[in-house]
Amino acid sequence: MNFKTLKNQSLCALFISLALQAGPAFAKDFSEDRFASQPLGHGVYELAYDAGQKAVYAASAPSFDKDKTTGDVFQLAADSLKMNTRIATQRRPFAVSLDEQNYILWLGNALDGSVSLLDTRTHKELKTLQLADSENQAHVREVVLDKKHQRLYVSGIGSEGKGTLWVVDTQNQKLAHTLKGMDPVGFAVDEAGNKVYAVTGKGELITLDGKTSQAISRVKVDPSEPNHYFLNIALNAAKGVGFITDSNTRDVLVVQLDSGKILHRVPTPNSIAAVYNPARNEVYVTHRNARQISVIDTDTYSLKHTVKTAAMPNSMALSPDGKTLFVSVKQDEKATQADYVLKLDLTQF
Repeated sequence: MNFKTLKNQSLCALFISLALQAGPAFAKDFSEDRFASQPLGHGVYELAYDAGQKAVYAASAPSFDKDKTTGDVFQLAADSLKMNTRIATQRRPFAVSLDEQNYILWLGNALDGSVSLLDTRTHKELKTLQLADSENQAHVREVVLDKKHQRLYVSGIGSEGKGTLWVVDTQNQKLAHTLKGMDPVGFAVDEAGNKVYAVTGKGELITLDGKTSQAISRVKVDPSEPNHYFLNIALNAAKGVGFITDSNTRDVLVVQLDSGKILHRVPTPNSIAAVYNPARNEVYVTHRNARQISVIDTDTYSLKHTVKTAAMPNSMALSPDGKTLFVSVKQDEKATQADYVLKLDLTQF
């Protein structure tokens, strides 16, 4: 081998090495200014996408004052974000989960430990299920549907970590199970695998049997870190991994679902919500304090892009085709501007 050949091979190897190392360096920052948005009001939280009506629902709990106990659900046109209607609710909704087949939007009422059923055709409240009682004063945070097993999983946040997991029978519209001491915060459902995964404020991953709603396992994901407060988990069920967000500590944790073992830490600020997009092999994560949204590559677990927001991104809903992400963005409590919904065209990334 002559010197010229050796030199060419060395240069080729160097270029390949640099290319491999430079992947995350090409992560691009986007500004929300290039995307559509719609101001709504104060207290906007979770979102749901209705493919049949081509609409986005946004839950709003405008005030936490004791004498202001009503709320709103905004229905927006998915294409333009134009407000179709503002639906007044008897209680203050925080969480939403859509049963599109049965035309029911489940509302988790944050402060009074209940869930309500809203008819998406008539915009009338059909029923309210009171879950908390005088003994258990837990507040509702998250509601997630398991449509295959006709269950709604509801996290009740209690004092001193004494949270409750409520399981509602959605067919009969009544409470099926009350599991105390679970301290659940967020859920994700693997219908095909008959599993439900819950994350807790104590840094745990709980696996539930989708058929019985009973706990199969409960593991501490990162015992060396005492300050974890897990909020949500997004699943790549085909790969057997979950992406866990944490409001207290940095990094999105990539964990093995069957063991809770940490496979990777994606360097990010502390985080709120996570949504997995199988169409693009991406996970989207909101960071309220940092005022940004992360786009994470689920093959390499590297940060692909960030979207900078003027206020605090909170919850998300993904269109079924995986091309559009809707994000609720909240203002600071002292701000006079309205909370808004942001529509991200993912094909621009």
